[in-house]
Amino acid sequence: IKISEYYLEHLWNLMLKKLKAENELLHCDETTMQCNKETGRKATTNSYMWVLASGELEKQKGIIFNYEPSRSGETAKNFLKNFTGILITDGYASYKDIENITHAECWAHCRRYFYESIPLDDNNKMDTTSDGYKGVQYCDKLFKIEKEIANLSVEEKTIARQEKSKPILEEFYKWVKSTMSQKIILNKKLSKALTYALNQEKELSEFLNDGRIPLTNSLAERAIRPFAVHRKNWLFSDSTAGAKANAVMYSLVESAKLNNLN
Repeated sequence: IKISEYYLEHLWNLMLKKLKAENELLHCDETTMQCNKETGRKATTNSYMWVLASGELEKQKGIIFNYEPSRSGETAKNFLKNFTGILITDGYASYKDIENITHAECWAHCRRYFYESIPLDDNNKMDTTSDGYKGVQYCDKLFKIEKEIANLSVEEKTIARQEKSKPILEEFYKWVKSTMSQKIILNKKLSKALTYALNQEKELSEFLNDGRIPLTNSLAERAIRPFAVHRKNWLFSDSTAGAKANAVMYSLVESAKLNNLN
């Protein structure tokens, strides 16, 4: 902890500053953790480890972990302060408070909501006639196009998305709005999926405008996975100083790995 406070936090601050200043596209995500000795809070209260990762096409490669007791919009704004590029996230509402960015969201999350809403028949198989299944099919069409255009340049991807993906997206949202207006939806999970898609329409449509924007936030999820796996073993940080040192060490190690440094 002392080494982190005296020396490594300065490096962490520099890394965060460079990551936001020199990259045009970043991924962000957060996961829960426990900190036992947080002033004014019970040990069992959820705290959060945030992660900020450079986009796949960015030159300045890095991953920054940041410990915070809160998951608020103010926390997200402070973490991303001075960044003015493209931000890829899931649908968590706090990211909507960030100004001066292009905010795109993850289609894997949208697909997951529809997938989870599909009822099972008597043979424990998915009901392929359900609206949830139809929603998944729309998502799968978009992912299929992404596979087909994966090797194109950024400019070519943008053109291909306008030609191929845009009609599917328009058809999808026409179906979402029609389904929500014409039916009494008894399936709560389907209602959640439709509402999610409608509320995130602007952010889920951003990928059409820029070939650099990926369809998912899986890069951030991969970046945070080592932390989530290790957390099962070490369980908690005892103090806020330990939690911050934890974030600094993960930032250094994971960024080194990303840049092929021993």
